[in-house]
Amino acid sequence: MSTVAKGKSRPDNHFLGERGVNILKRHLPEEWVVREYHPDYGIDLSVELFEQDGTHITKGAHLLFQVKSTERIERSVIRIKERPNIEKPIGRKHSKCDKPESCNLKVIKYPLDTDFLATVEKMGSAVPVILSVVDVISNDVYFLCLNDYIEKILVPEGDYTKNTTKTIYIPASNVLTESSLPVIEWYAKRPRFYALFNKIRYQSDELEYANSDEITDYIDHFIKTIYRFDVWEPPILIPYMEKLKRDIDYYLENGITADEEQLVYHKEQLGEDVDAIVCEATYCAELVSFREAMRIQGLHRLWKQLANLGNIFEEDCKEYFLPTWYWCLLNS
Repeated sequence: MSTVAKGKSRPDNHFLGERGVNILKRHLPEEWVVREYHPDYGIDLSVELFEQDGTHITKGAHLLFQVKSTERIERSVIRIKERPNIEKPIGRKHSKCDKPESCNLKVIKYPLDTDFLATVEKMGSAVPVILSVVDVISNDVYFLCLNDYIEKILVPEGDYTKNTTKTIYIPASNVLTESSLPVIEWYAKRPRFYALFNKIRYQSDELEYANSDEITDYIDHFIKTIYRFDVWEPPILIPYMEKLKRDIDYYLENGITADEEQLVYHKEQLGEDVDAIVCEATYCAELVSFREAMRIQGLHRLWKQLANLGNIFEEDCKEYFLPTWYWCLLNS
């Protein structure tokens, strides 16, 4: 008995995948441009951010997405234990973690191929890959930065590549909504943050060799340079950076940093002549006034604090929105 050829079939998982991608697109601003990869090797989408300003203008920011669609979201509650800073080697004992505290965290569970995770690890942290688990029944989208998850959770746990799959835990609060879109935009800004941190460290080193006659010109030029980086407007999500922006703005308006101006003010209140050329001061090759000494030292202090931004980002900010003890503390 002969059979009639039916033609090529389309697997059900293709429909499921397309539904998930379409749901994710609906959660993103309509002015953002979503480009799908065909074929894809783990990265499903590239998203370019745009803003409305009379017309649609690109922000020059990009993100990569892996989209996983499911009709059955697997929920769980995991126990998060206190842990030492994973950026430093852990000795045989750690006093704070001998009897670690813990907390419960609601999560979404999803298994991923470790081959793909290893690919994301090779990519580094400069361009985040966002895992989006889409519930095609409720239309909810849960997100997680895979680069940070691998670095902060999987690598410290050991060799995650020993198995073919690894279960990923997404905090259940990481739901993509209009109010959480600034988080997605914050991830898209990461290359700019890294460029900023590198530039500030270079500037900080240069200021170590600038004399008192040069420092004002150096600082004015350096500020104009780093202010061209599109990172100073919301979303920043780094409180310390917001504080430093206020310090820079204060200097631009007043010609001296706020803390040092207070020191000058107190001297004046004591009746001292803060403008007399009598001081030997750090970073000053000759005698200067107390006011000038404070101004120069304040600028050096400010740039040392700016140079620490990269450390804060690596140690703290890359744990944002991850199932870790530190993130639990921030949200408690």
